[in-house]
Amino acid sequence: MVKDEDEIALLARACEITGEAFDAVLPKVTAGRTEREFATALERAMIDLGAEALAFDTIVASGPNGAIPHHVPGDRAFAAGDLITVDCGARYGGYHADMTRTVALGEPAAWQREIYEIVAVAQRAGVAAATVGTDVRAVDAAARDLIADAGYGVNFGHGLGHGVGLEVHEAPTIGYGRTGTLVDRVPVTVEPGIYLPGRGGVRIEDTLVVRSPESARADTDAGAAGSHQMLTTTTRDLLVL
Repeated sequence: MVKDEDEIALLARACEITGEAFDAVLPKVTAGRTEREFATALERAMIDLGAEALAFDTIVASGPNGAIPHHVPGDRAFAAGDLITVDCGARYGGYHADMTRTVALGEPAAWQREIYEIVAVAQRAGVAAATVGTDVRAVDAAARDLIADAGYGVNFGHGLGHGVGLEVHEAPTIGYGRTGTLVDRVPVTVEPGIYLPGRGGVRIEDTLVVRSPESARADTDAGAAGSHQMLTTTTRDLLVL
């Protein structure tokens, strides 16, 4: 689980490529473009920017398909009023990035803004809880309890996150039924979601490195107090395209 600084640098570059590719193809989110077409454009951009391969098969889930956490991109065309969830990652030097963003095509409905804001608040709480010595169940609960308190507990059915490295899914698993505590220099994801069958969904995911104050000195972005180093930095604000 614990990575050295060279490994973290490779993972950081994988995440940087992922974010650059996402930003580059975002203008292609237009009415009439299919999920599969957008996924292909994003994957090509990651390779063009230096990825050695994909970290995993890209997920693009639009409209009601957004209620399916692991939806396979298909021939559904984007339409005004859609929320579109994109889960993607580049592999670089053997290390796997993992990032999810949800965007809106056209002005979102009130219910769409509501669930987006709930997930965004929960995601920030999960990130803040991902500190050295914290039980993985407590990290999960920091985000899950906020979603449950907002009335959407039954609509968040997967764990909050997982380790990443030479595999895209590694230990530790951050979930309500898991055991263990986070330690220094462990990369993990934090990815809460709300999924409403037949309507759509929202997921926001970042890859970060848990940092102690001591190891934070090796990373200028982690801050003097340590806590964590964010590797995926694409905006988490709701983008209305």
